[in-house]
Amino acid sequence: MLNNQILYVRPGALYILAYLLVVSSCVKKRPDVLPGFEIHPDFQLELAASEPLIFDPVDLEFDENGLAYALEMPGYPLRDEESRIIILEDTDGDGVFDQRTVYADHLGVASSIMCYREGILVAAPPYLLWVKDTDGDKTVDLRDTIMSGFSVGNLQHNFNGLTYGLDNWIYAANGGNSGRPYFGLDSSQAMDLRGDDFRLRIDERQIQRVGHSSGGFELAFDQYGRMFETHNLEHVSHLVMEGKYVDGLPLHRRHTLYNISDHEENGLSRIYPIGEQETRVNHPEQSGYFSGACGITYYGDAVFPAPYNEALFVADCVLNLVHIDLFEPSGSTFAAYRDRDKVEFLASTDRAFRPVNMTMGPEGALYVIDMYRTVIEHPEWIPDDIEATLDLADGKEKGRIYKILPKNQTPGRFQPLTRSDVKFLINALHSNNSWTRINAQRLLVEGSRTEAIPLLTEAFNKTDNPAAKTHILWTLEGLDAIRSELIVKGLQDAEPGLRENSLRMAEPHLVEESTANAVLNLLEDKHDRVRMWASLILSTLPSSQLEAYQQPIIEAGRRALTADQGDEWNRMALVAVLSKLPQNPLTELVVSLTPETEVNAIQLTGALSVVTARKGEWDIMTDVIHGIASSDQPTNVKAAILESFERGLSESTVSLQQRRGVLNAIRTDLDKIELNGQLEELRASMLLRNRLGLSPSPTAINIMEKSKMAMLDESLPGDERIKHLKLISLLPFNERENVLYEMLNHSAPIALQEEALQQLWNSRKPEIGVKLVEIWSSLGPHTRRIAGDILLYNESYHDALLTGLENGSINIGEMNFDLERRRTLLWWTDNENTKRRAEALFKDSGVINRREVMEKMKPALALSGNAQKGRNVYEQLCGQCHVHGQIGQDVGPVLTEIGRKSKESLLHDILDPNAAVDTRYINHRVITTSGETHIGIVETEGDSDITLKKMGGATVTIHKSEVSSFSSLGSSMMMEGLEANMSHQQLADLLAYLQIPS
Repeated sequence: MLNNQILYVRPGALYILAYLLVVSSCVKKRPDVLPGFEIHPDFQLELAASEPLIFDPVDLEFDENGLAYALEMPGYPLRDEESRIIILEDTDGDGVFDQRTVYADHLGVASSIMCYREGILVAAPPYLLWVKDTDGDKTVDLRDTIMSGFSVGNLQHNFNGLTYGLDNWIYAANGGNSGRPYFGLDSSQAMDLRGDDFRLRIDERQIQRVGHSSGGFELAFDQYGRMFETHNLEHVSHLVMEGKYVDGLPLHRRHTLYNISDHEENGLSRIYPIGEQETRVNHPEQSGYFSGACGITYYGDAVFPAPYNEALFVADCVLNLVHIDLFEPSGSTFAAYRDRDKVEFLASTDRAFRPVNMTMGPEGALYVIDMYRTVIEHPEWIPDDIEATLDLADGKEKGRIYKILPKNQTPGRFQPLTRSDVKFLINALHSNNSWTRINAQRLLVEGSRTEAIPLLTEAFNKTDNPAAKTHILWTLEGLDAIRSELIVKGLQDAEPGLRENSLRMAEPHLVEESTANAVLNLLEDKHDRVRMWASLILSTLPSSQLEAYQQPIIEAGRRALTADQGDEWNRMALVAVLSKLPQNPLTELVVSLTPETEVNAIQLTGALSVVTARKGEWDIMTDVIHGIASSDQPTNVKAAILESFERGLSESTVSLQQRRGVLNAIRTDLDKIELNGQLEELRASMLLRNRLGLSPSPTAINIMEKSKMAMLDESLPGDERIKHLKLISLLPFNERENVLYEMLNHSAPIALQEEALQQLWNSRKPEIGVKLVEIWSSLGPHTRRIAGDILLYNESYHDALLTGLENGSINIGEMNFDLERRRTLLWWTDNENTKRRAEALFKDSGVINRREVMEKMKPALALSGNAQKGRNVYEQLCGQCHVHGQIGQDVGPVLTEIGRKSKESLLHDILDPNAAVDTRYINHRVITTSGETHIGIVETEGDSDITLKKMGGATVTIHKSEVSSFSSLGSSMMMEGLEANMSHQQLADLLAYLQIPS
């Protein structure tokens, strides 16, 4: 210890004493400009701490006195060292940390910390720990294991993100590893997390699932307690509602976590790293897109200028940047959008800059936690042969913390939150700083400061600050002192965020008529999210109390059936409450459906129909079926209701015995529906008949026989043929097998081919794989992608797939063999023969067809390229088919943003073009009935025409009736052998040109 500074010496490292003595002075040097970084022009970036003051940081929290606690995880990714918490201090007030004290060590592989009851909560799987310094020496002397049973898996996915919520629960992200946690030593009370995030109340020993986990690192709450999550590819998701309200309901969404990004491209969100990019160890197609999203953080403070004072920040540790999302309401959820085009909030050219987390400081700064590692990917997702070349420990002796503030602005003034000063803490609830508000609330609740209750009530009635009002109400709730009159005032407030929170607080107070009536009134609120919460809260009422509010709730359901009322989340919430009504409203709602009814509205009544059938409410089912049999309602409405009844009965344990009278009545109405001859209704009716054990009607048998021929009739509209094809899906496979393959003919409408493939997928007959390989070359690009999935993801077809790859019937590049798809054959099968054959075709690290050529041209990577000369090479060899900037012909993939890839990846793409080919750019041959032959990529394939784009950019459109033969050539239009026309230097020049921004 030097001057009360604890200097941590890593095991095995040789730090000489002279170096240690100058640590503080080195750390405190603050350069005017941080080299290698680009930040939003209105902000400044400062280095607040670096090694050897800090190593491997993954979390940073500040206590009520402003003291900084950092969590170090040197054991990532191999569990070879334990985590520890250190205290960082700025002893001279210059804004840079200069002193380190080890507060707690031997914490396993802890991933997250949170200040709690004058100590620190620690997520240290399989435990939740609480540690405290009781004698003031800044070293822990009290440890308690609060919970056990959390899953211990991949360190990226252990539980994390400990956060004190606005509602006084402690929240955590599950991370995707599930687990069965329990308090103390009583494992008999373990809760199966089932992949959900969760929340805790430690004093009450309560744990609850809150909703589907993104599986990522960290979570965030905005000023009104809405929960946002992140995970690798999906960088910003919103938990629209807690899962408990809709669990078990037959809704079309599996969960309530929703990707709110509005800047997605084919399922990925483009981001903009700077500098030359490193070669990805996996998924090269993800270069330049979010793939390591983590550390989502809400910033809420007036220190940042609008609109950045209410924004979400998300790091990508793989691409060395911090992204910002501004967000605004979109129905019951939000839409997240970029603040600027094609540039990030913060980015670095240093490939070892690994921002893994962020936190808002008490003074209003945003802190970025940089783990600083050469390799950040977990070895589970690094191919073995690539992992052997990497030093996974490189950087374990380093770590940095950066601080972001508006340019030329000093940090805000921070006053410690004194636990004993109740008036000061209540006043802090009015702060512009969200960190101050939530921690003032936490201290009042933790301290059970009941003397604050009258002062809080007085403050609520005096203030017009909606954020302060929200915190005051939740503080009163945490003190078990919330009263209905204040909740009702909150429900009537002009701020929708306060109304939303008041609804959540109203749930246990609905027994009071004034509260229940105020909630009921919000079913007509102008804000979608408020209406949604009103329905959810009412759904918690017992049936006896709901009966009094039945009619207004049904009226809300009717309004939701119209095109201009609500959104899908509102309808889901309405299903939750409508399904609980003592008198089933289904008959009334079905009558309200009209030809203009939206699909989502039909889903509302469909969900209620499933619930009705599950319960075995035969009188309601009989009434509804009789009603639609006699009505002129749209075909899609009738079909949806019948299919929903069939689904509900399939999930029901209700016996069909002794229901002869009911079944006879239903049979009569189904006969009537089928006589109308509408194919959708007929198929739904037949499904229901089959479920009820009723024999098919003569009408159905007759129409199905006709359907076998009708679907082949090319003069019929495509949507009509699809209905016939869906109808015969009820027949045994051997009676429709040949028709399904015929539907894959190039002349068939695309949607018809998709339906045929779906039925083949569902059938899972062993012979299907062989047949798909046989007709592979005749499939169009779109259907070939689906067929490839069928071959890959059904193990019984692996022999056929591998045979096709081995004999060249299928080009290996056509299968889009990314890491997971390769591992389906290499790892995730028990068939050793499959593994052996796959290993002969490709490696875990990727597909390389031209290894010798790659090695021959590899010296080009070490040469300095001239971009201007590279432009000449590009124009000669690439411009006939590709556009880069304003140069070239738009035939193959546009290369304008190709610089997001590393030079090594570009080298592979150029020299081995058939190793991984987007099926959109596969060469096809079309021979017409007049004998003409055309070769090119399929630009568009419609139901009646095929348009080929040829080398040079010329296009030709051919009517499908004029096509004699349509087949894939199995290879990219980009020719192999370009290296024959290039020297090493010319290739280096070309790479330099492709990497310049355009």
